Amino acid sequence: MEIAEKIVNILKEQGLHISTAESLTGGMLASSIVDIGGASEVFEEGYITYSDAVKHKVLGVSKDCLEKYTAVSSVVAKQMAEGTAQITGSDITVATTGYAGPGNADDGTPAGTVYIGVFYKEKTDVRKFCFDGDRNSVRRQTVSEALKMAAEKLA
Repeated sequence: MEIAEKIVNILKEQGLHISTAESLTGGMLASSIVDIGGASEVFEEGYITYSDAVKHKVLGVSKDCLEKYTAVSSVVAKQMAEGTAQITGSDITVATTGYAGPGNADDGTPAGTVYIGVFYKEKTDVRKFCFDGDRNSVRRQTVSEALKMAAEKLA
């Protein structure tokens, strides 16, 4: 059983709902969940907040944090996950932010630097990853790790 299917099944069994906020993954995370039959019972909402302005406007990410830490930071991943929970009321939310490349970011952040935030039971866990590979490989690895983190929280 693939991990997204496991998540959907656990959510259905427990009567819980999930929502996502994505930057570098651009909807891939939400898609991996809704690809599973029965996801309509548990998937609430998905946001693609690619720009800093939308992260602030839609999810309530602090402008100060975006300026001080950049969008590719643990603070922003945390605020994205928590903002999504506040907006949607979902039991678990997953947020992805990072720099997929190609090349390094203007501030020197290496391509493949990713932060994933998972909000569940009033706590937010944020983890940093440094993935290798091309742009789409980094995005796929991000989705895989985000699903693993969500599954860990629900287990």
